[in-house]
Order: sequence, then C-alpha cells, then structure tokens
Amino acid sequence: MAPVYFQQEETRILAAPNNPAIDAPPFLTPRGVGLDGVGGLVIHRTDGVFLCTGSMIAPMWVLTAAHCLADTSGNMITTSVDSTFFPNPSGTLTLTSGVGNFFVNPLYDGSVISDYDIALVRLPSPVGPGVDVYSPYTGPITTSQFTMVGFGQRGDGSTGATLPSGSRREGFNNFDFFLSPGVLIADFDNGNPNNDASCSITGGRCDLGLGSLESNTGHGDSGGPVFFGNQIVAVVSFGARTTAPPDIDSALNSTFGEFAGFTSVEFNQGFLDATMAPEPASWAGLVLGIGVLARLRQRKRLSH
Repeated sequence: MAPVYFQQEETRILAAPNNPAIDAPPFLTPRGVGLDGVGGLVIHRTDGVFLCTGSMIAPMWVLTAAHCLADTSGNMITTSVDSTFFPNPSGTLTLTSGVGNFFVNPLYDGSVISDYDIALVRLPSPVGPGVDVYSPYTGPITTSQFTMVGFGQRGDGSTGATLPSGSRREGFNNFDFFLSPGVLIADFDNGNPNNDASCSITGGRCDLGLGSLESNTGHGDSGGPVFFGNQIVAVVSFGARTTAPPDIDSALNSTFGEFAGFTSVEFNQGFLDATMAPEPASWAGLVLGIGVLARLRQRKRLSH
C-alpha cells in the first residue's frame, strides 16, 4: 500500500475578532432546509482561535470533533466556544460556553486518526425553537449516499479548497470502508478509475462516485455531521491522501483522489450517553426538592 499522508480539518482564524479579514464569523447560511441545527464553532484555545463545525444532538448539547478542543496529546486546551446557529425562519443565535462545558472522549489521545475523535460542548441554555436537534443513527452503516455539512473551506475538486470558510454548505458521498472500528473512510471520485483512491487500498471499494454531487471535506468542516437521512452517523475528522495518482496532485488539499475520514457516532455512543446523562447532584437536588414539597403539602393539609 502506498504511504498515506493525513491532516485534521479544523482551520485557524488568523485575524483578530471583529477584523473584516476574518473568515468567520459572520457566517452565511441558507435557512429552513433541515440543517439549522448545524452551527459554526469559533473555538478559543491556548494556541489560537479556530473554526470547526458542530451539530445539536440535544437542546443544550453540541456534537463536534475532539481535536477541535484538545491538543495533539489529547489534553483539553479550550477556554471558550462561541456556537452560532440560524433559527428558522430568521435570526442568529450565538451562545458562548466557558471552561467546564467541554467534554472530549477520555480515550482520545490526540492522534490524527482515532476511533475516539469525538466531543461535546454544553451550551449555557437550550437553543429553543427554530434550531433542529438531531438523533444518532442506529441502523447498519452501508455504502448508501450520505450528506455531510460544514462551515469549512470551499473549492472545486480539480483545484482543491481555495475559497474562504464561513458558509454552511452540504455535500454528498458514500462510505467506502472502515479503517478501524470507529473510523469510516470516503474517497473523492471524479469518475476516472485512475483517481479512485479507495480502489487502490486493500479492502477498499471500487466505485466512480456520484458525478456532480460528489463532495469532499475541507479545513473548518471538522466536527460537522454526516447524515443518513436526518440522523447523524458520524462527524468529520480528517483528510488524507496517498501518492499521485490516485490523488490528482502532490498536495493534501481536498482535490480529487483524496480521502475524508469520519468518526463513528455509534462507536462512541457510550461516551455520549454518559456525558449527557443527568449528574447525580442534579438528581439529588430533584429528590430533595420533591421531599420538601411533599412535607409542605403535608403541613398544609394538617393545618386545615
């Protein structure tokens, strides 16, 4: 097998906040298309400010990629996250989460390719009406067409990701193979067998793609959802390439013949369930509250 070169897909925001040169925000997005629960995440870390993508999986929980929040050793280095959504039919909602509201799968070790590259951001309040909330996909993972959504860089498969990030866009592809139990791979086909990257990999699928619908990921799409129907099957994790061909050039730049890697939600469902479960203290407070209420009602009845 040819050597594989890979990178993760967040993008650094070089300009200072409120500088017109900044890629995001402000974001541009179509509304009311079932994707209003996919938001742009401006992530403030100790090593800079980065753009990733996230999606709502509960009224106060955003699903994204672990590498958006942690360093290359898996250590949390995020200080705040600005999550921006676009409630249908109009308006912009930005909620800022501070320290203590970021949760990376504890098995994530900072590797570019990881079964555990998944994380959650807890919002300070529910997103409210007009913002879609998605459920995880629980069926069999197949080669059926999927939809991926992100705010990352744009471009053409012939020249790569050359346009700025900041616009929410959707694209389509098919999974070609499992790289490991929690990592799914799709290649970027152009209809030419010489550029069918999956077919060049042992165990990969030979397929010439979806024609004009075929899409790939770019910087800033990290953490973005991958949908089967309206359910999330995976999040965007990394991009990769082998030699040219199948890659059409000698750079890792989202051109035809490259790969996109995704982290399975189902594989990480235990972490998601445990993180979003009510905390014991919350249950204790609820039980205490019910007990106090019962005693007050009893006193009220006894006073009659």
